Amino acid sequence: MKQQSNFTLLDLKIGISTYDDELDQSGMFVVPFNANQLLELHYIEDITKSNVLLMLKMNDTATGILANLQGMEPMDISWQDQDENVMTFSMVIYDVKDRMIIDGKKSQATLYCISVDAVKNSATKISRRFGKGGGESTHKMVSQLMTQDIGTDKTIDTDESETKLSFISPYWDPYTIIAWLAWRSIYQGGSGEHGAGYLFYEDFRGYHFKAMDKMVEQETVREINVNFKSDDEESNEDINIGAITVTGSSDIFRGLNLGSYASATYTLDMKDFKYTEIPFFINDFYPKMKKLNPLSELPEFYKRFGDAQTGGKPTRIMSKVLDTSMYTEGKYTQDLTKQLSHSMIRNQMFFNQSATFDYEGPMDLMIGTVVNVNKYNARSGELDTEESGRYIVGKIYRQFLTERDTMSTRVTLYRDSIG
Repeated sequence: MKQQSNFTLLDLKIGISTYDDELDQSGMFVVPFNANQLLELHYIEDITKSNVLLMLKMNDTATGILANLQGMEPMDISWQDQDENVMTFSMVIYDVKDRMIIDGKKSQATLYCISVDAVKNSATKISRRFGKGGGESTHKMVSQLMTQDIGTDKTIDTDESETKLSFISPYWDPYTIIAWLAWRSIYQGGSGEHGAGYLFYEDFRGYHFKAMDKMVEQETVREINVNFKSDDEESNEDINIGAITVTGSSDIFRGLNLGSYASATYTLDMKDFKYTEIPFFINDFYPKMKKLNPLSELPEFYKRFGDAQTGGKPTRIMSKVLDTSMYTEGKYTQDLTKQLSHSMIRNQMFFNQSATFDYEGPMDLMIGTVVNVNKYNARSGELDTEESGRYIVGKIYRQFLTERDTMSTRVTLYRDSIG
């Protein structure tokens, strides 16, 4: 019995601009395409990117429309998997590559598509003050930038931030402002100590401005089993795969140069010419940091970098001149340099280890969610405790090839374990 395909094209159409010389009017001619004209589909979501990307390889024999594409044409597409999970996008074609005309009849091209919001962002430069008076919460600024400056009609999911700022944008585009705010935003809510660090990204559901501290405390939504042998043939929601590639980014020399383990920041505040020395030791920071796997510990040799109690030699000394009078009074202003330093380290650790695997199945796995990896030894069947554990789904790359008639998915996971 042939297995049901996990990809069904529901709708695909491209708008072509037209102009009537007699009436001196412009219009839009909508050209529909069918599944037989779609050769390849490549789709990428990434928690480090502001927009999703879509690439379509198509052919067109009947109309030859592909040969007339110039770029910036509107494109609508919708598809579903075997479980009727539907993905729908309205995008614009920003590049046309590999255009071919075969035997003078059949045309073929690769279309690169992106959201209309990304185009609006590139065309928008902002020079105005944000957070008048006592400052404004950064998550509210993000919503304002997306709804008013970009004018998006997509859902905007934000985690509340306790950081309030007042600043002037020096002709930055909205995405640059949001990235600047993300490094300075501290999550409001939950228990324990919170550090600065947010991520801004888009997926098929809309936009997300999410706190790293909150993301790592999410419940696990899926089990990923590697080399798992089960006698139970009943279907379940677990993803069973035969291989996973785990890589670490614990480059000790790079960490020493960046001051990731022991550093000092010397700050001069122009507001009152106050001079402050701020030490940083990873042995003090890591135990308090919100982690995917709370019981994970630093390798033994990290003790050599010292801590606040025993002291230690910084491998990097940084100096900063700033003016806190530019910012509203509050928790963020009081610990400005400390929060910026911690945000840099938090971001680096968030992506410290990555794991990649491929599978074919429903499109219900979403970026920004937490999965639990259970990696078993292929020979002994024992659980590998070093590479098993909780990971964040950081990137999803989906690929449809017409000759295989199926959608394959490559998933990149991240976690903040050291070593």
